[in-house]
Amino acid sequence: MTLLDALRAAFRGLERHWVRAVLNMIGIMAGVASVVLLISVSHAVGSAANSQVEGLGADLVVVYSSGVSSSGVQIGLGSTSTLTVNDANALANPGYVPDAVQAVPTAALRDNITASSRTWQTDVLGSTLGFPAAVGYTMSEGRFFTSAENKTAASVVVLGQTAAHSLFVNLNPIGQLIRINEHPFTVIGVFGQRGYSGTYNQDDIAVMPITSEWAYVLPASSPRVQQIIVQATSPQTTPAVKDEVTNTLLQQHNITNPSLADFQVQTQQDLLAASQRVSTVMSWMLGAIAVIALLTGGIAIMSLMLSSVRERVFEIGIRRAVGADRGDILAQFMAEALLITCIGLVAGVAVGFGAATLIADFVPDVAAPVVTWTAVLIAVASALFVGIVAGLYPAMRAASLEPIEAVRRV
Repeated sequence: MTLLDALRAAFRGLERHWVRAVLNMIGIMAGVASVVLLISVSHAVGSAANSQVEGLGADLVVVYSSGVSSSGVQIGLGSTSTLTVNDANALANPGYVPDAVQAVPTAALRDNITASSRTWQTDVLGSTLGFPAAVGYTMSEGRFFTSAENKTAASVVVLGQTAAHSLFVNLNPIGQLIRINEHPFTVIGVFGQRGYSGTYNQDDIAVMPITSEWAYVLPASSPRVQQIIVQATSPQTTPAVKDEVTNTLLQQHNITNPSLADFQVQTQQDLLAASQRVSTVMSWMLGAIAVIALLTGGIAIMSLMLSSVRERVFEIGIRRAVGADRGDILAQFMAEALLITCIGLVAGVAVGFGAATLIADFVPDVAAPVVTWTAVLIAVASALFVGIVAGLYPAMRAASLEPIEAVRRV
């Protein structure tokens, strides 16, 4: 039997049970689409998490209180913090941390900003003059605040692109007044566009002198310093800076046992390793879900083929009686299983591409899944393996029937 003959026989066989065949194709399609989409989502989330960590800068060492959840350069309002201004000053002292360029304290909360009739909720962050250089922000318009403005708690603020465009439509933000916590601030600058880092919009931010944040924005019960960002002289010196920062804070807090430290010090490499561990676990979990979906489709194919063998015993007997050998019968039923698999496979890849596009278009705040060739190849290989395994046993059952025995069973 030629390949063309096997395909013709497979088509005729599937036409007789087209409803069940279509349902099985849908099962394979769902499984393949799940594999493509879940692998793509996992890859996108992992890449976004890594880029979020890498966005902090390879030369940064971040200090925050033990037990406080860290996210980028901020921690949430109301979190307890053992860090103080004296700690930030000590870490900025070259005598204590000789391999550091600067130490930048931060304090933040999410609050409403009002400009005329418009209100926008954003991250309001207080810091010092070195903040843009430490975390990689550049100026698009205007300027950043000065050291003098930080000392005098000046009522000035620099907006990110998202916050600026949301408050001032078709209007230059520079020089405009906004109100935060009912206090007026003058917009003196707008950051250059940064885009998303993972799910965090780096352009949705308002930065002011940390003294202004303390005076006009943060509640008295909120910690004055929530994080300290220490910039090393180079990425290669971050391990040394981490040790220097740790030793300095142990002395500052009068702690002799490092295991009892009330703070945490992490480099970008530490954060990246933690992010990669989470990404790996999520990849395995999503992969397991996708495999289960494919196995379900494979079981359905096997069920259809076994049922088809039982119902077509007479047909098999007649074909064997007129000269078809076991290989011909095996090829016919394997062709049917692979035909179902291939049609479902093509449809599944298309659905996976479509679902990834829809997620990217309609859920912009989530890392957009990008369908890679790796995801497609894994889906194709998995589907073909499931289809072959699912069709092999029924095909062997059909091929093993003797002509006389097959006719007698009818």
